[in-house]
Amino acid sequence: MEGLPIASTSPFFTLDAFDGERANAIIQALELGETDEWVSWRNVLLNDEPLNQRLVEQGMKNPENRASIQWDDATLLFTSCLELTKEGRPLPLGETLTRERFGRFPWGDGSLLGYFLDYIRPNRSMTTNDAQDIYDSIIDLLTSLTNRCMDIQRGHQGFEEGFGGLHLRGYLTAEEVTLLRRNLSSRTWTASFEEPLDGGVADAAKHLLTLLKSAERRDVGVLLRSHA
Repeated sequence: MEGLPIASTSPFFTLDAFDGERANAIIQALELGETDEWVSWRNVLLNDEPLNQRLVEQGMKNPENRASIQWDDATLLFTSCLELTKEGRPLPLGETLTRERFGRFPWGDGSLLGYFLDYIRPNRSMTTNDAQDIYDSIIDLLTSLTNRCMDIQRGHQGFEEGFGGLHLRGYLTAEEVTLLRRNLSSRTWTASFEEPLDGGVADAAKHLLTLLKSAERRDVGVLLRSHA
């Protein structure tokens, strides 16, 4: 498969193993601050001892006090929710070659998911309401994976841009990973006749499914992140 040359400065995309349920709780708490004691940052820490311990190990003396943590919200979200191995390293998904092919797709800005969303279409041979619902679910989940962190920053300092060039795009919970993997394995979608890369959508689906299956086996969510 050959595509248009992409600039050497285009970002590299990573699909990280991620605790999406924890991310939901953190985002809700940080958005509301102390306005609701049941969803405040302090309550997140009180109900999540592993997270509290992780922040203590990162040098936070009083992690229950958000004001005492100097990190921006994106850095805090990433550090809190990244899934780690027993040795404390990021939990890898898929093989190195798959991660590399996912990381910089040979088209446009290098986003495999961006290309896939642009050129996926409903399979018109599947005309049932259920098939349309499955297709719509695919689009919704892929949109969450590509844009969730950008969409939720309205009225807030943001969960997208973090320290040192950290750029969070979106994420899925473990349950959403399973749903997306299952729906992508259906026959409810097809490639557009107008797609510019011969076999590009099929190739993108193959790499994405491989990473989703890896996440599903580990019962984790995923985070889409880009970096220079």
